[in-house]
Amino acid sequence: MMNPQQKEELRRLVLRYLAERAALSYNSASVQRGVSREMAHTIPEAAEALELLLDLGFLKLVPNELGASRYYRISAAGTLAYERGE
Repeated sequence: MMNPQQKEELRRLVLRYLAERAALSYNSASVQRGVSREMAHTIPEAAEALELLLDLGFLKLVPNELGASRYYRISAAGTLAYERGE
């Protein structure tokens, strides 16, 4: 289980991952694979970080008409937060 500092770091890494790949949308498993190179974590932990960033307005949900997987893309607010180092 992650402590609060690790959760914060994971959220920053997830935001950076999506900011650097802004043209596409990703599900939690894809984000977990990409970010795990820098910080070990599980898919549920990645999903938790994604949902918090979504609630903050840093991400937007991309409709998935063919399935139940949730796909995320960075929003304008998320891009600005990333560029400002927030």
